[in-house]
Amino acid sequence: MRTVDLPLTALLLIAATAGVVTEQRSTAPATASRQAFTVVSVRRNMTNDVGSNIMDRADGGFTMLNVPASALISRAYPPAVPLDMVGLPRWATTDRYDVSTTSSIASPTAEQRRDMLRTLLADRFKLVAHTDRREQPAYDLVLARTDRRLGPGLTAATVDCEEKTAVTAPSRCRLVEGSNRVEGDTTIAWLASFLRTAAGRPVVDKTGLKGSYHVTMTYDRGAPPPASGAAPPSFSAVPSIFTAVQEQLGMKLEPSRAFEELLVIDRLERPSEN
Repeated sequence: MRTVDLPLTALLLIAATAGVVTEQRSTAPATASRQAFTVVSVRRNMTNDVGSNIMDRADGGFTMLNVPASALISRAYPPAVPLDMVGLPRWATTDRYDVSTTSSIASPTAEQRRDMLRTLLADRFKLVAHTDRREQPAYDLVLARTDRRLGPGLTAATVDCEEKTAVTAPSRCRLVEGSNRVEGDTTIAWLASFLRTAAGRPVVDKTGLKGSYHVTMTYDRGAPPPASGAAPPSFSAVPSIFTAVQEQLGMKLEPSRAFEELLVIDRLERPSEN
């Protein structure tokens, strides 16, 4: 069983799609496979709690407490994150739900887990979506020093996290958030994905660094992502994500543009409850 606590700020949607240029549209809708959970329970959570909790089971079933619909969609359509979803209604990031499922598959693959969740979303949330490749503002993650020396918060890890999926990676290969601190073992590519929420834009790994690293970083997790490419001034004693990445990790976030595969929500309804 795996338990993950998710902060509210990591799941909020940023509505900033102005100036987006379409390069290519995928005509294949992201429809659900008929691989389905055996039992599904969906109930609105009215507790007004801040934290969320996820418990995964070996059969592919799970219990997700106090999570928005956007979190379920992110799980079903990786690597989509709510920040990059187009057409996601506001309620999908603000309304909270308790979702519990069971499966008849003894040891489902990652693809089977994903397909069962897609079926749940299509059946209970009436989700219809497609992917679209668009150019949008981004950040390049690059090394800050010409001598390629890393910061004190980025050291070689003792565990191999490369070429592992989120399902098969060792339990240590994750970044754990707490207060204004994040720590854990990961690859630089996964670190770039993690930085996306705090930076407010997609982050593309341009460091050229391979292998696994242990990350220790302190930054102002309560600061809103910047509305423009410029790093906002920090009014906290804790550094901004831009300052922390440079001073603690030895890297920089440089404004750029990149083509990203976005998930476009064509239809999404509040779920039918049990």
